[in-house]
Amino acid sequence: MRRSRCYPSVGWCLFAAAMLLAIGGCRRESGPVGTVAGPAPPAEPTVGETPRTSTPPPSPAEPAVSTPSPPPMTDGRAEPASAPAEDSAAQPEYDPQKAVPLADNPERLQRLDPAYPVWFDKQERRVLVAGQICAREVPLELFACLRGTKEHEAIITVDTRAHIVHAGLLAAGANPGNPVQFYPEYVPAAGSEIEVTVVWQDEKGQRRTARAQDWIRNLETKEAMQYPWVFAGSQFTKDEQTGQQYYQADGGDFICVSNFPSAMLDLPIKSSDSNAALVFEAYTDRIPPLGTSVTLILKPVPK
Repeated sequence: MRRSRCYPSVGWCLFAAAMLLAIGGCRRESGPVGTVAGPAPPAEPTVGETPRTSTPPPSPAEPAVSTPSPPPMTDGRAEPASAPAEDSAAQPEYDPQKAVPLADNPERLQRLDPAYPVWFDKQERRVLVAGQICAREVPLELFACLRGTKEHEAIITVDTRAHIVHAGLLAAGANPGNPVQFYPEYVPAAGSEIEVTVVWQDEKGQRRTARAQDWIRNLETKEAMQYPWVFAGSQFTKDEQTGQQYYQADGGDFICVSNFPSAMLDLPIKSSDSNAALVFEAYTDRIPPLGTSVTLILKPVPK
């Protein structure tokens, strides 16, 4: 087994500065702008590559978007229609490269990477990521994972790499704290609080909005989750043989509800990943059908 050791977020400050300069100097265009390089060192775009079941080809231009204004925030309840069977064959076709952000003023969004549907909103200081409902009736370790990783224990799968969103959150003003620590004693994850919002279109074509917490149910209280997410920031490991550094959240731990040292976003409470001690499950009645396209909006909460 290759030995590895953990590093703090070395290089993220320089990476964030480069990110801010890139975004600040970009013209507002319909195509990809503000492209983000790899996580560590900042100039290496291939660092931290995670095997994916399918990697979408780069798109030369971002499609034009025209969407209506969103309604007021709801409690996340989907239309009270009967839930479809959990059958992947019945899911609608989905092409990440054709994904468009469900947001107002899409023309001001800046694409962070030509290969992935992830955008930065400089004016609102937030990051938007396209994804899809992947499960509705499961005990949860994550709210959202990277596509091709942990769909069996998450509600949403997203088409990005975690380090791209990490860089976008830095540009939005978020401060990574520390991932959870288990030894010699438990220390919870810390960092800037991040508001996570889900936007989707219902069967009538109406745009719907919900807090991510409203799609997660506490197994003990049977109520929606009340805890916030914090920007734990994951960590790096280094392959001693190749010297390559790897951003651990690129393995799939994107927005977690069980504590993982590799989590990009985590809960600031003790939450086990043991199957016998899981704390949360999907709030099935509030979640749209499998395969529904969604946009996740990640926004740092001002102090």
